Amino acid sequence: MADESNRNVNEQPQAQDMGELLRIRRDKLKVLQDEGRDPFTITRFDVTHHTQDIKDNFDAMEGQAVSVAGRLMSKRGMGKVSFCDLQDKTGRIQVYVRKDVIGEENYALIKLMDIGDTVGITGTAFRTHMGELSIKANSVEMLSKSLRPLPEKWHGLKDVETRYRQRYVDLIVNPEVRDTFVKRSQIIRSVREVLDSHDFLEVETPILNTIAGGAAARPFISYHNALDMQVYMRIAPELYLKRLIVGGMDRVYEMGRVFRNEGIDNRHNPEFTSVEIYQAFADYRDMMDLTEEVVVKTAEKVLGTTTINYEGTTIELASPWKRMSMIEAVKEYSGKDFTDVTDLEEARAIAKELNVAIEPSFGIGKIINACFEEYVEDKLIQPTFITGHPKEISPLAKSNPENPEITDRFEAYIYGREICNGFTELNDPIDQKERFLKQVEERANGDEEANMMDEDFVNALEYGLPPTGGLGIGIDRLVMFLTNSSTIRDVLFFPTMKPLGKAVSEKPDFMQAPAVAAPVEEAKEETIDFSKVVIEPAYEEYVDFDTFCKSDIRVVKVKECTAVPKSKKLLKFVLDDGIGTDRVILSGIHAFYEPEELVGKTLVAIVNLPPRKMMGIDSCGMLLSAIHEEEGAEKLNLIMVDNRIPAGARLH
Repeated sequence: MADESNRNVNEQPQAQDMGELLRIRRDKLKVLQDEGRDPFTITRFDVTHHTQDIKDNFDAMEGQAVSVAGRLMSKRGMGKVSFCDLQDKTGRIQVYVRKDVIGEENYALIKLMDIGDTVGITGTAFRTHMGELSIKANSVEMLSKSLRPLPEKWHGLKDVETRYRQRYVDLIVNPEVRDTFVKRSQIIRSVREVLDSHDFLEVETPILNTIAGGAAARPFISYHNALDMQVYMRIAPELYLKRLIVGGMDRVYEMGRVFRNEGIDNRHNPEFTSVEIYQAFADYRDMMDLTEEVVVKTAEKVLGTTTINYEGTTIELASPWKRMSMIEAVKEYSGKDFTDVTDLEEARAIAKELNVAIEPSFGIGKIINACFEEYVEDKLIQPTFITGHPKEISPLAKSNPENPEITDRFEAYIYGREICNGFTELNDPIDQKERFLKQVEERANGDEEANMMDEDFVNALEYGLPPTGGLGIGIDRLVMFLTNSSTIRDVLFFPTMKPLGKAVSEKPDFMQAPAVAAPVEEAKEETIDFSKVVIEPAYEEYVDFDTFCKSDIRVVKVKECTAVPKSKKLLKFVLDDGIGTDRVILSGIHAFYEPEELVGKTLVAIVNLPPRKMMGIDSCGMLLSAIHEEEGAEKLNLIMVDNRIPAGARLH
């Protein structure tokens, strides 16, 4: 077998010889250890330059001594001269190694090096006779041994699920991924600089809360043993930050993680980064101006322009942004005017006419919002502020003095997606308590996202909250726009994913916390007593062959899966069916699967069925499932196939 060290990085190891490759690398490590050159005993290496610095300043640096360190990404030649490509955090540079320069013993180290090893190079900057900027090595040192081969360039780490699970490899082999996260850091720094320039004070508030408040969302629940109480991961820092405004800290902001126990899709992750900003003696209009400034200055600083291209669409971020009320927007895009609607039945009739799904508990405000979500949101491509949200959906915003049924609130949309939410803060403690009580009532009626009563916050308001403007910006979505990333997972180092091969665990009962944790048992595969299984009888009627052949049954890959709002049964799938355009299929299987566990799966669907509207969404096809009855209960299993089958493969 050929020496693995002579493989080019662009060669793909075959699955059958992977074990052999792993053995070879460990054998080389053993040789190094036996020779007293164990790389894992090295503690430091003096780095004087990075590769991009050398390239950018080569005219001044040619002939100068340099010391660089990074990962070996290719190796060529093994006579008296070798060429290597070394990659550090700034890029790649060629390394020229001569046996007569570094010595026979040092040169022998080259043969023991593999693609992926971390090496240190000292030498001089020079240009080869072919004109390539390089480093002529004076010495080579192995700093860490890679015991696992890197995926090759063209066919390696392309599976998105593997990329997210093994981000450490993704960062090594995909330079554009590193660039995205460098930009993310620059974006966060720029946001802070804009706020700091206006004398805002960055603060920290609790992540573990005794009350989940500040937003309409389902929280993560945990348990504190010492205090014997249930706690919540924060869904927003809002109520704590407004307490600080009460305390006289006129301008504050917090950049950090928040947690919401909701579905996973291209715009949502259970934990995400936001910045919440509060300014005393300001209102929602001031917050809209601040939003524009933050986004525009950040784009200019990080990208050098306010004109961006997002998924093929040109978007202009420069001020001023369009501003319109929610009722104006619904009228413009649906043709229906809610301006003078005060009767609930009239509002319901409009929703029915527009084919917008609503719940019996919805008031006029929630109906208007449902129409907005159905007809307007995805049309707001260029930056747009939506104002005048109904009081019914804005429990923490101040009512408009001219129309108490709407609030002085705004949301900013880009490419049909909300990037921020802000309002003139409600500072009337009596009104606030009444709204909390209404939320408590809705929560008692089954709305798990409704706010809880926060008596201490009401108490704080009774000491006096000055007129205040508040703003929350989704950092991850802002990064998505400024890096042209189609999914939130591309801008999170480690997105939330279900562990491979892990069984679904039971929900814990935090009110009965055990004194001693029970030992973890190895998950056992579920067994079915087939004697209790009942299957449907076979159809007696034949289907002619020609009719059956008209069914286009294809393999599809799940790109996104989310619960359909206002529906307890439906899941919305965004699928890759091999044709290059996303296919949306709705399936009533939420009782059997959580959406996050289906992302990345390979399924089977009929794709030539006519579109069928469900909850206002066109469902274009049908996913195939296997159904049986077990002890009187229906059981369902989606048909899942080998992930190696490509999207679009047709079943015959």
